[in-house]
Amino acid sequence: PYTTLFRSSEPNGTKIIFEPDEHIFRNFHFIPEFIESQIWNYAYLNAGLNLYFNNQKFYSQHGLLDLLSRKTDADELCYPIIHLKNDDFEVAITHGNAYGEEYYSFVNGQYTPLGGTHLAAFKEGYVKTIREFYGKNFDTADIRSSIIAAISIRVQEPVFESQTKTKLGSLNIDPNGGQSVRGFVSDFLKANLDNFLHKHKETAEALQKRILKSERERKELADVKKLAKKRAKTAAVHNRKLRDCRFHLTNDAKEQRRFD
Repeated sequence: PYTTLFRSSEPNGTKIIFEPDEHIFRNFHFIPEFIESQIWNYAYLNAGLNLYFNNQKFYSQHGLLDLLSRKTDADELCYPIIHLKNDDFEVAITHGNAYGEEYYSFVNGQYTPLGGTHLAAFKEGYVKTIREFYGKNFDTADIRSSIIAAISIRVQEPVFESQTKTKLGSLNIDPNGGQSVRGFVSDFLKANLDNFLHKHKETAEALQKRILKSERERKELADVKKLAKKRAKTAAVHNRKLRDCRFHLTNDAKEQRRFD
């Protein structure tokens, strides 16, 4: 009942039909929401390709930029989405107002929800590029707080850490050696993200403002935790069921000796 067609304007093409074998897939049923999510990912990774599923068209013109636009509310973003790409790497970055970090990562068209070496390389390279651009040693947590990003990389003969292909384990772009995933991603960000921020001053200022805000919030939270810890300790000392360990009774119950 569910058919996905890859259509082309060329006179000749290929029609793909999948029919599960009832002897292998017993009592099977399709979940449209899951299939649509997978098709959207494929559309984002193949900008300009028309996909049809149950007479519904799936199309992305701007790749990962469209993915973040669909996943976020424009009114909640601190600055317009940064979109950078070449033949082997694509990234879309922005910051929201929520806490935490949110990532969407892909390898050769495969969604990797558990990340892997490419996502770790992006996190490290992003922090390094931001510090060098602003010339300040911002805390890593402040730079990545509230970040929303999507990355896609092409790796020759990728190695995954499980059969489900949810986490990339490849250390190099080329299995025969060559540049490491870490170095490749870092060099891409250093050249392209740094250049983008120099050209777009308003975005650079908005990003710095968000980082400074995260820094203030982190320090304020640390002060609150410190004060709460101090008050909890004081309350415990003055608990009638407990005795301050700085005071010890001598043989004479009426005489006390203090140890500081």
